[in-house]
Amino acid sequence: MLALLSWFCRAIFLVVVVYFALYVLLELRVFLISRKVEQRKLTELAHSSSGAQIDSWPLVSVLLPIYNESEVVERLIDAVCNFSYPAGLLEILVLDDSTDSTTELARLRAEQHKARGVDIRLVKRSNRKGYKAGNLVNGIQQSCGEFFAIFDADFVPPADFLLKTIPCFEDPKLGFLQTGIGYENRDVSFLTRFQAMEMGHQQYVTVGLSEDGDMASLSGSSCVWRKQCVDALGGWNASTVTEDVDLGYRAQFGEWKYAYLRDVVSMSVLPETVSSYRIQRERWGRGLIHSGFKHVKQMLSQRMPLIKRMHAISTMFSSVLLASIYVLILLSLPLTYFVHFDGAFMRWGTFAFFGLAVLWGLENAFGARRGARFDDKRSAAKDLWDTYRYIAMFLPMAWYYFVGGVRALFGVYGDFHRTPKGKNSYRVIMPRINTVLLAGEVFSFLYSAISVLLGFKRGNYFLIPLNVTVCVGFGMVLYWTCKERRSLKKY
Repeated sequence: MLALLSWFCRAIFLVVVVYFALYVLLELRVFLISRKVEQRKLTELAHSSSGAQIDSWPLVSVLLPIYNESEVVERLIDAVCNFSYPAGLLEILVLDDSTDSTTELARLRAEQHKARGVDIRLVKRSNRKGYKAGNLVNGIQQSCGEFFAIFDADFVPPADFLLKTIPCFEDPKLGFLQTGIGYENRDVSFLTRFQAMEMGHQQYVTVGLSEDGDMASLSGSSCVWRKQCVDALGGWNASTVTEDVDLGYRAQFGEWKYAYLRDVVSMSVLPETVSSYRIQRERWGRGLIHSGFKHVKQMLSQRMPLIKRMHAISTMFSSVLLASIYVLILLSLPLTYFVHFDGAFMRWGTFAFFGLAVLWGLENAFGARRGARFDDKRSAAKDLWDTYRYIAMFLPMAWYYFVGGVRALFGVYGDFHRTPKGKNSYRVIMPRINTVLLAGEVFSFLYSAISVLLGFKRGNYFLIPLNVTVCVGFGMVLYWTCKERRSLKKY
């Protein structure tokens, strides 16, 4: 029985290592493409949008789906009402599902802009059916535009956003366009800095995916959609909590083109509390994993070159890979106890895993700093320590995605919890899943600490670096939890 358990643990370990190796090599390829285009416009479409003028500007509907966003809704409305765009060709719909003071704030601000001639309307529903997806579907049914520009409540787009993006749609096959995102509170703490870097890395990689014509997973905010494309796809689907990714996948499978304009940047706000961060990432993991499996059959039926199919698989199942890293954490204790890594296969498999982790970490951190536009000068020691902490933070993320994947497996697709931002996040009552995730953090920290002690006791040192890094990652989020609870008394 023990031999069977040992064999099973080794088999799972090696499967994850092979999966991780393929992912790292594919990402490295895209990373190198991103570097080649870093000093020039990112796509041919982006070239045409620079200073472009078109003969006839189309009618654009700006959709602002909001829900209880009293701290940021007014500045969002101000920003889109100051768009530079031909008069009479812009309508703004504030799609308000709020149940608090946000509604009155939005109404008053909309009336102020309407009084100076802006075409802006506040759209209320009788219920929140379908959450954000349902809100957007309701909005487009009441819109008149040929294109939809969409912004979440915490975004502040630049005034020339439409002048730089709409000319790209002269290509009739361009279905949607994503722009860059910056974060105004990225330097509040290492937690916000990590998030800015992690999502900056995603943006940097998307540069290469876009340039190479590969499948990408794009955000649902600070983007523009062609109405014809949305109508052809049947609109947003409320069966998943990542409705934006779902629609993007369907568009790409439908042979619509996408463009990514990293140089057009809207500012946003990151979660500042670890509780907000937890529930956001569990929701993202659940939705991304659900979307991946939901569309895998359609992806496999598409005719595409092998390298593009591999990138599609890598994109759609990167969340599954992250969740599987947590499986390695769970396996570390039995592997340390039962397996002495005497065989060359396991020994080299372990060396390969750590070698790939280092390669991925360095590439990821470099791309993250470029993508997030960090240009601060730091000492080599500080930079190395922050890079290590950056890598360590992916291990708590693996736990959140693991929980999200398990919940998706059991059919929990629509359990949507808005991510509170700013000081408001200290006053929000967190959903029950936050407690579950916190309990898992405590367990993971203690479990890995025991694995470290067992490794030293048995002279089995191969997985100690992994377990130490797990303790660092989970130790950080537990420390931030303690700080957050002390801060609650101030609010």
